[in-house]
Amino acid sequence: SLALLPFLGAGQTHEYGVYKDQVGRGLRWLIQQQKPDGDLRGNLDDARGMYAHGQGTIVLVEALAMTGDERFRIPAQKAIDFIVAAQHDEGGWRYRPREAGDTSVLGWQLMALQSARTPGTGLRVPDETLRLASYYLDLCGSENGSRYSYQPGQRGQPTPSMTAEALRCRMYLGWTGDDPRLRAGLNWLEREHAPNNTRRNIYYWYYATQIFHPAGGPAWDRWYVEMRDLLVNAQVKRGEHAGSWHPDEYEFGQQ
Repeated sequence: SLALLPFLGAGQTHEYGVYKDQVGRGLRWLIQQQKPDGDLRGNLDDARGMYAHGQGTIVLVEALAMTGDERFRIPAQKAIDFIVAAQHDEGGWRYRPREAGDTSVLGWQLMALQSARTPGTGLRVPDETLRLASYYLDLCGSENGSRYSYQPGQRGQPTPSMTAEALRCRMYLGWTGDDPRLRAGLNWLEREHAPNNTRRNIYYWYYATQIFHPAGGPAWDRWYVEMRDLLVNAQVKRGEHAGSWHPDEYEFGQQ
């Protein structure tokens, strides 16, 4: 899924592009791994499982949205239905279906649900699922909803990674760029957690970029320049890993 997403993001599908054959084989393989109930976790019955499912769901939905190929409709809807069924009663998702949630896993499920809500896909996402997700975020929020923790039990202990991810989810769920809670969260992240080369939390960078970009303005201009230079300079330039980034040089946690 993580390999297919950049191809799709670059406009490469199973129907169009230099890599259409590779994308087509990847999409077919992904569908072949799907279980009858829509589960895309493969054999990952551990902390990786629901991450993998959310990412796989985005791939199937994006392939449907980009091409209109009806072969993706049933697998995509089944994958969405699995997310809906896996939600905990308090609105979150975690490593396994129905497990009490954490903000990190929730983000990937909401990204998949948001993709399914793209006009023209015709995919079904229950309003109640989204309402429950908002309720979960309320449980994790502090400072009037401008900062967020990893789990409800850690409320009042917000982290930049979870704040960035939760604010992106809030935008999916209807917050607009002029919402004072969103603006306060952005100001906190820019003021106290601007990207730097000392602490490379690429997980945080990923989500923070997704909230600064749609918010726009001078804050985005500053974030973009700093983020661009950090990523370009850190990219591997030679050898068999050229074009990628060394994972042992980055943090990926919820700090």
